[in-house]
Amino acid sequence: MKKNADIGRRVHCILGICIAAALSVLGGCGGSGGDEQEMESSEENLWEDEITIMHVDAGDQTFLAYIDEVEKKLQMKINVLSYPTNADSRHGKVSSLLAAGDSSVDIFAVNDEMINNFKYEGYLEPLQNDVMNAETARVFDPDYLKKTVMVGEQIYSAPYMLDVLVLWINEEWLKEAGLTGIETGEDFYRFITYDWGEGRYAYGGSWEKTYVYNELGEFINLFGGDYYNWEDEKTREAVRFFRECIDKGYTPRDQMIDQYDQMNQKFIDGKYGMAFMYSGGVKTYMNAGVYGEDKIHMSPLPDLGGNQVTYIGSWQYALNKASQNKEASKRFMSYAVSKEGNRIYAEMTDRIPARGDLLEEDLNITGYKELQQFMQSVDVEVRPIPANSMDYLETVGELFQKYMLGELDLESYCSQMQVLVDKNK
Repeated sequence: MKKNADIGRRVHCILGICIAAALSVLGGCGGSGGDEQEMESSEENLWEDEITIMHVDAGDQTFLAYIDEVEKKLQMKINVLSYPTNADSRHGKVSSLLAAGDSSVDIFAVNDEMINNFKYEGYLEPLQNDVMNAETARVFDPDYLKKTVMVGEQIYSAPYMLDVLVLWINEEWLKEAGLTGIETGEDFYRFITYDWGEGRYAYGGSWEKTYVYNELGEFINLFGGDYYNWEDEKTREAVRFFRECIDKGYTPRDQMIDQYDQMNQKFIDGKYGMAFMYSGGVKTYMNAGVYGEDKIHMSPLPDLGGNQVTYIGSWQYALNKASQNKEASKRFMSYAVSKEGNRIYAEMTDRIPARGDLLEEDLNITGYKELQQFMQSVDVEVRPIPANSMDYLETVGELFQKYMLGELDLESYCSQMQVLVDKNK
């Protein structure tokens, strides 16, 4: 019996040691979790401020990596919300939030179409005394600032990314047509009229009603016309050219519902030989594996007897007047448009910086040298966008589409366009 009792005591002792060890391990695990939570909490406590941005590139990993860098630099938590992908929906989303006095978004990334509308509404915080003070404002194109982001002396947004309307061409198509370029009018028309076969078109456009004004204005310049004079024969020659492209099958009718996303996909898929697209398209083509000297690349503008002029635009940061985090938001915006901040943004995201003093520098950006060469051969112009931007652009597109589809003759179309531009000068 004594022997059995000793064995029992030893078993209990061993069990006790095992249980104690197990509890110790479990306790250690619990302690580790607590340490991790404390570290996370400690990290969050390091943030001096917190802001929320609604951004067109919210799904872009390079942009989010840039935001991570800025968070560390400014000791600021930056929440990034996405936009609807459709331009009309994007515009409507921001308009609804601003009109409602919603303070959940501090900063909106806006383009020219958006700011030309919102800057008159009274929902944005002026920036000329801090973010866009005189020293900062002078590094941006003054004509662009005046026509796009200003009302009187008030500045309502801070540009961070430059966009240039560029002619893109597929090198494989050039070779197929026996051409080395389309700089001359003769070569341009040879490319346009070449028989590309079923389902392939020389020219692809974004002719959705709120987008087509980009190409419309561009070709009016190339033909030597005047966007504000629809009696001008050169202006009419440009729109007759578009109609000819439709009637003779150089470009497809179904592109009248296409915005840039749809047009780019068709270009990438090999359905188009050339297209006008803003310089930010280089990233789209690069990511699709079709960017390069032997694939899709920038082309000098053709000489069609007019002006070598192209449009510029930008994406900008605008501050919600209802924001509860104005000072923190201005701190972010000031850094984003500073020389250091704008350079880091541009190189991390492969975007063109908006600051003029960076444009002549050697930046590590895909397609940058190509764009510099393109810009040396053209003059730039600010797009004609009035205060009621979306309504105006939609009407421009509706009239254009009616003319393309034969619902308006040339005289009626030009007459109605003249009334429209006169009303919105």
